[in-house]
Amino acid sequence: MQAENNGTEAISALAELWLESLFDDPATHGGRDVICSPAALWLALTALEACADGATRDELRGVVGPVGAQGTAVRELGRNDVFVTATRMLSQVRPRPEFHTRSYGITVGQPGLDGPSGLHRWAPGTNAPLSWAPQRADPARCALLVSTVALEAEWERPFDPCFTRELLFTDVGGVAHPVPAMVAEVPVEDAWTLVRPRGRVTVIELRARAAGGRAVPAAGPVRVRFALGENRQVPPAEVLAAAWAPAAHGKVLRGSRATGRPEAVLLELPRLWLSGDIDASPHLTALGVDRVFSASELPGMFSEPVHCERVVQSCVVRFGEEGMSSRTAACPAEDRSGANRNYLDGPGQLLRTVPVRLDRPFAVAVLDESGVIPLLGGYQAGRPGAPVPGPPLE
Repeated sequence: MQAENNGTEAISALAELWLESLFDDPATHGGRDVICSPAALWLALTALEACADGATRDELRGVVGPVGAQGTAVRELGRNDVFVTATRMLSQVRPRPEFHTRSYGITVGQPGLDGPSGLHRWAPGTNAPLSWAPQRADPARCALLVSTVALEAEWERPFDPCFTRELLFTDVGGVAHPVPAMVAEVPVEDAWTLVRPRGRVTVIELRARAAGGRAVPAAGPVRVRFALGENRQVPPAEVLAAAWAPAAHGKVLRGSRATGRPEAVLLELPRLWLSGDIDASPHLTALGVDRVFSASELPGMFSEPVHCERVVQSCVVRFGEEGMSSRTAACPAEDRSGANRNYLDGPGQLLRTVPVRLDRPFAVAVLDESGVIPLLGGYQAGRPGAPVPGPPLE
C-alpha cells in the first residue's frame, strides 16, 4: 500500500480482515445486532502506529499498511461534514507534553478524571451510549484506546411519512415483530444482486448528504446500502461483505415475467436504531497485532512503557424518514398513523416495480461518496427500532 492512495485501500483491506474475525466471535455477534466502523478503527490504529516504534510499529503496519497519510485520510473522511469520529487513549500515565500539539487525531486523558460523560464532552457530536467504565483500566501501566463514531445525514430523497406502514419483521430467532417500515421507490439502477457462496444477496443503495444544509460545497453524498440474503442460510458476514462490494460486481435487478423489466424498486425499510460497543482487542490479536497489548513501544505518546488493555469502539446510528442521525438519545416513538393506508398514487402504484422487503435480518453499510471506503457497517439481527444494549465489556 502506498501513501498516494490516502488510506483507501488500507481501510478496505482492514474492513475485510476485521469482518471475518468480527462475526466469528460469539462474544461480539452471537445473534445480536452489530454495528462497527472500519474507517474509525483504521484511523485509531494509524494514530498508534505514528506514535509507536520497533516491533510494535511493524505489527501495526502489517494491519494499517505503511500509508503515512493519516492526516489526509482524516480530511477526506470528514469533508462531507457527516462522519464524525474521535479517538482517545485513557491512562493515568502522563503523556509527553508535546504530544497534544501533534495532529495524530488522538488525545490522551486520565480515567480517574474522565468518566463516560467526560468522553461525550471531549467528542462533540459522538454521544454514543458507552456501557463500560473507563476506570476499570489498571492505572499502573495500562491504557484504553477508545474510538467513538457518530453519523448524521439527510436522505437526498426523504421517505414520505404518510406512506410508512406496518411490516412483520422476523428476527434471527424466528420471532415476528410488527414494526413501522418506510416505503419508497428507488431507481432500478441503484439496486443489484451479487452471488455469494451460500446464495444471492440483493443490495439497495440510497444517498444522503450532511444534515441541516451543512454540506461542503462540491462535496458529494455518502452512500448507504442495505443488503438482504435471498435465504437465511447466507451468513451475516457474507451479507455485509456484499454491501461493501463494488457495485460493478453486481447484476441488474430483474422483475418477474408478469411485471417485465422493472422501472423502480419498491423498498420497504424498517426504521432502524443500531448501537453498541465492540472490544476489538481479540480481533486485532488474531490479525497479528499483539505487542501493543503486552509490551507496547509508544515513545511518541508516553515517556514510560504503556500497553493497551483493550481497544474499544462505540458506534450509534439511527435511520428514519428524513435520514440518519446519531444525536437522538432515545429510540423514536413508533408512529403507525399511516399504517395500512391505500393511496392510488403512492409508491409502487404508477411504475413497474420489483419489491424488496427488509422483513428479516439484513446488513447496512455506509460508504463515502466514492462508494469505496466503509465508514460504518452493521447487521440488524433483532427487532428494528428497539435498541437493546449488549452485556458490558468485561
